[in-house]
This record gives sequence, C-alpha cells and structure tokens, in this order.
Amino acid sequence: MSRTMADGAIIWSQRKRNWCRTPFTFTTYTLTEDELAVKSGVLRETYDVTKLFRVVDMTVTRSLLQRLFGLSTIVLETRDQSSGGRTVLRNVIDGFEVRRLIQHTVDEARSVNRVSAREYMGVGDGESYGESYDDAGYADPDYGRY
Repeated sequence: MSRTMADGAIIWSQRKRNWCRTPFTFTTYTLTEDELAVKSGVLRETYDVTKLFRVVDMTVTRSLLQRLFGLSTIVLETRDQSSGGRTVLRNVIDGFEVRRLIQHTVDEARSVNRVSAREYMGVGDGESYGESYDDAGYADPDYGRY
C-alpha cells in the first residue's frame, strides 16, 4: 500500500516547506491523474482529497519572504464540500510550474469525466444561467420573461 494513499500514478508530490525552504513539516501534497491529496498531521492525521474535475480556479500568491526563498502559495477554488470549496498548497517550490502542471491535469480530468467548466459557472448562490430561484428554492417559471 502506498504511503501517500493517493489513487493512481503520482504525477507530482512535494512536502510543504517552512519559511526557509526546509521540509521540516508534516504536510504532503500529492497530485495524481484524478485527484489532489493533502495529508497533514502527526498524532492526528488529516487526509483531504479533491477530485481534479471539480477545480474551478487557481491563484498563485507570493509574499516577499516567499519570493526571496522561491516559494509560492497555490489556492484552488473547488466545488468540493469536504474542503469547504478551497484547497490551499502553502510554501510550494516552483509554484508557477506546479500551477501549470495542475492546470494541465485538471483539463485532462475534465475531458476524461466529460465535464466542462461551464457546468460549474453560475450567477450566484442557487442560480445558474437561464434560471432564477425564489426564497424557498423553487425555480421561477417567469424568470427572463418581459
């Protein structure tokens, strides 16, 4: 059994770094063709998995200290309930290349699962294109009519 517990072939894996780029942390990031796994903790281990086809957006941020040490934080906005809609990869080495790799893998996962980004787009909470919902959550049949 794999120590990372990730399903599928591992495309990228890295241990979270501390501020001076040393890997003395207990968080590991693992990317496979289907999912991104974040494993953290020593005594109480947490393992969070995000299916890649659920990733909606990615942002790379870098503080001054991170830029000095060549680190980045990658924030993934997802449609995943377990992570609260956000997965954060902190202090990753070569963050822009990792973001590119994740984006490429997300695109492949969407293609395999026949999911388009449009399926995740919406106007707001409870709304999608061409429909409106009332306070009770029922579709408004007169939405868009003049």
